[in-house]
Amino acid sequence: MGTFHHCTELPDVLSKWVVAAQLAAASPFAHDASSVSRSANPSYDGYQIYSITPSSTEEARDINRRFSNYHTHPIRNTLSVAIPPEEIDSFRALGLNARLVNSDLGKYIRSTDKEAVYKRDLHTAGQLPDLSWFDTYHAYSDHLQYWDDLVAAFPDNSEKFSIGQSYENRTIWAFHLFGDKSTEDKTQEEKPIILWHATVHAREWISTMVIEYLAYQLIDGYQKGDANVTSFLDHYDFYLVPFHNPDGFLYTQTNDRLWRKNRQPRLELNTTCLGTDGNRNWKFEWDATPPDGGSTPDPCGQTYRGEAAGDTPENQALDGLSAKLSSTGAGIRSFIDFHSYGQLILTPWGFSCDPLPETLPRMLEVAGGTAKAIQAGSARNVIYEFGPGCQILYFSTGNSRDHHYAVHGAEHSWTMELSPQDAAGGGFVLPPELIWPTVKEQWAGQLWLLNDVWDN
Repeated sequence: MGTFHHCTELPDVLSKWVVAAQLAAASPFAHDASSVSRSANPSYDGYQIYSITPSSTEEARDINRRFSNYHTHPIRNTLSVAIPPEEIDSFRALGLNARLVNSDLGKYIRSTDKEAVYKRDLHTAGQLPDLSWFDTYHAYSDHLQYWDDLVAAFPDNSEKFSIGQSYENRTIWAFHLFGDKSTEDKTQEEKPIILWHATVHAREWISTMVIEYLAYQLIDGYQKGDANVTSFLDHYDFYLVPFHNPDGFLYTQTNDRLWRKNRQPRLELNTTCLGTDGNRNWKFEWDATPPDGGSTPDPCGQTYRGEAAGDTPENQALDGLSAKLSSTGAGIRSFIDFHSYGQLILTPWGFSCDPLPETLPRMLEVAGGTAKAIQAGSARNVIYEFGPGCQILYFSTGNSRDHHYAVHGAEHSWTMELSPQDAAGGGFVLPPELIWPTVKEQWAGQLWLLNDVWDN
């Protein structure tokens, strides 16, 4: 078995390196941020991805200055960056401790772009879809149909409802899964809430597949009389939002595979840059000022927080749902915002490490058990690290886990950074052949978590 731990303190060099790299945390694929808005369909042909390991705090700061216009992604002791073909020679001349992990990003993206057809003819109307769904990625329209088919297969124990509209006027759908509406000790209004979000960042396609697999397993297990799953659906109320950012997701399928933000323009700023980072726009500590950032006020930046707390229509829709759920008798027991990548379970806080939440010991106990369950259920011995985001990844302000813990009272409020572990494993473009192991591992983790947080 691997070693599971939470980090109480980062090594000095790494801690400052993570902070230095905060400019555009969460994207290893680097190019001028402003160019994204001007290129309708970037190919990334010839881009090379390097993993840089700084030897000192000073070198980390120097690297940050050199790549201030690049998207970067700090994971553990390294930072991944993609270099445009015309700058590769200059990059190599820097003499950095850098390892080439992808020689042609554009070619790699095309190699993972397998044509997918939703094989609806493999299941009878009113039955669950065929599991071949998880063999590859799918078009947005097929995802919508897939969810309709899940609801049709579970008509007495599921609900589909709109929680609002995206900037481009797409419906943001939420799904409610439940068992008996009342048990011996609880009415439905008294049941603890399990709330899952996915596809906040448009390019993180694996998060969509994971939440769909979790929904499938809950429905399938309940219909087959699985005692464990039946107890979950009878005890909890599950609410799932598979597409926080439908506009951005569709854009990754038609224009730019690596698009991150929503598609909201900021006309009042007289900028051609589009989009706000939905995971820097939540109201709680939106404008906090950790030592070296946590978001950016620059509308061209990948972690652009918006002009005001909660000013994106997508976050307003989700916040409305969360407010309603948190006002129920039992409130939100577990909230998970699924992202990629890094294989991390992040607890509050992201905006600050001083002080940390009073309930952190219990959160770490549950996170550690979930990490062990993920590894035990993994055929590839995958390891997830866990701990407060401000300690094991980077500072982030206006993020969903801090907001749901502080504002909506979620007892266990996490960001789940899915596979791969690093850019060498595909980064945000996880190969389709790794969908199956990733979704199975997450189901193993949820089986453990849902048993462990039964009461608190």
